[in-house]
Amino acid sequence: MKVIKVKTIIAAITMMLLGITTTYAQKNPHNVGVVGKGPHGGTIQEAEPYHAEILVKDNKVYVYFLDADIKPLNNKGTTGTAVLQFKDATTAVVNLLAIGSEGFVVDDPKAATFSNCIVSAKVNGKSVSAKFKNYTKAKPAAASTHQH
Repeated sequence: MKVIKVKTIIAAITMMLLGITTTYAQKNPHNVGVVGKGPHGGTIQEAEPYHAEILVKDNKVYVYFLDADIKPLNNKGTTGTAVLQFKDATTAVVNLLAIGSEGFVVDDPKAATFSNCIVSAKVNGKSVSAKFKNYTKAKPAAASTHQH
């Protein structure tokens, strides 16, 4: 009799755990806040009624606006700024510069070192904003240990 109860309890716990993971996947279908899961390899945040993606690559910061299906929106007519907050408590307000047909670059030499970045824009006539943390780690220069 005890063996049946233990098996029933194990089955119930397993079903509960499966339900929790399925519920979480349904609650975050667009990988909001998950580093590297955006269509350009960046991080996505809500920017109602759209989404915004930020990508730090090659010491530059790129921004993309995405529709409800996480497809990139055309950047024609879109204007915006990025407020860069740095660890030393300084900030910089930088205009988003359009690149290609769907992206923007944050044109500031220190942009890639931000701690927080708040992107605000007018997209298809709608005001949107999103806040991002910088999850990239600066890579120190490799020390040379090669000797002759």
